[in-house]
Amino acid sequence: MPNNQFMHPRNIYRTPPAFKELSIKYPEFNKYASTGLNGKIVFDFKNQEGLRLLTTILLKKDFGLDVDLPVGRLIPTIPLRLNYLLWIEDLFNLNYDNTKKIKGIDIGSSCIYPLLAAKQFQWSMVGTDINKEAIKNAIKNVEKNNLQNLIQVLEVSEWERLLPVAVDEHYDFCMCNPPFHSYSNLNSSDDEANNSIGITSEMYTIGGEVDFVKKMIKESEILQNSISIYTTMVGYKASLDPLKNELKAIGACSVAEAGFYQGRNARWGIAWTFQSDIKLKDFLPNKEFQKEKLKLRPPVSFKIPETYDSITALTKLSELLVSLKLSTAILKSKSDENVLYQADIQAYENTWTHQRRKRRMEKRLADSKRQKTNDNCLHVESDEEKVDQHLETTVNAKRLFSATLFFNSLRIDLYNAIWYNIPLIKGKNE
Repeated sequence: MPNNQFMHPRNIYRTPPAFKELSIKYPEFNKYASTGLNGKIVFDFKNQEGLRLLTTILLKKDFGLDVDLPVGRLIPTIPLRLNYLLWIEDLFNLNYDNTKKIKGIDIGSSCIYPLLAAKQFQWSMVGTDINKEAIKNAIKNVEKNNLQNLIQVLEVSEWERLLPVAVDEHYDFCMCNPPFHSYSNLNSSDDEANNSIGITSEMYTIGGEVDFVKKMIKESEILQNSISIYTTMVGYKASLDPLKNELKAIGACSVAEAGFYQGRNARWGIAWTFQSDIKLKDFLPNKEFQKEKLKLRPPVSFKIPETYDSITALTKLSELLVSLKLSTAILKSKSDENVLYQADIQAYENTWTHQRRKRRMEKRLADSKRQKTNDNCLHVESDEEKVDQHLETTVNAKRLFSATLFFNSLRIDLYNAIWYNIPLIKGKNE
């Protein structure tokens, strides 16, 4: 599961479920699993019945929830649901102490979020849905788990109000898992849609998730502080900007966003409030990961052989920079009097891999050129001309590498070296 490193730090599924243990404890699991050549248990995530069984097993094993997931409904991704709830918990931790009793409202989820919230966090929840059968199943699951004291289930209409909040009521938060897709994209390639055969209203709505959430935003403008923190999930990252613009237009005091990563799919969240004393915080683990990668590293140093004097070494260095087609900006103000040469260098082309193959190609091209060109017409370019020409071609190119180079009589140092998502040479990165 490639994105487990980006899951919420408190998400128990950062460590994937042990399928071997599941196969022993739950014999029915073996129907949808097989043993690979390496002895590991392999589960078929594309099998709907198997996926439904796995979800119910995880809810039972990890949360003590006995849940019936009806055929034909969306099969909830538990790691995703948990990521969303943990972000909401983070927002509460910013604003309240752990003695506060939390009350929330969930817009349409077959009661999975309220069940998890009540069982895991002891929050009081109202779960809503627009589908009568979903309401019946939600009530059944609440009663089966004896959570009637914490969960209330209400039927609502998409065409009336999404947030059934009375004038004298107050909720600490609301959450929503909207239909992501527009009817115009009925053949969606969405991972969750492929992994579950949800009824149309669960996955599709007129205008897609943006129009659905805009309706929720308009209701929040009327309700204002009746709900302290409004939140929703979205399935498309491109939906965030139009929704943030809408929130800015209605005067939301604060807006935050989140990234929910699990397995091979990703979802995003957005939160807003009309209360100036409520603090919100982004949760973007992928961006934090990139920041960590780009933190300044110790310099990469190359010792100069004793047989080289400074002039020979500098000449060799200049030839190397030209041959690698590096963009070089010489820094005239020296940071140290012992530094003979310093420059900012940038690469816009991967010229350092497959060096032997490239030298053979260059030799063949050079031989061919000598045969076809009259010696009297040859124009020999200086190193400076080659660099200038290369700079012209890299103005609009994508940067692959950058560093600051320092050269003194003993060694060459590369400071602040950053690789921009380009694989280094296998074995040694020189």
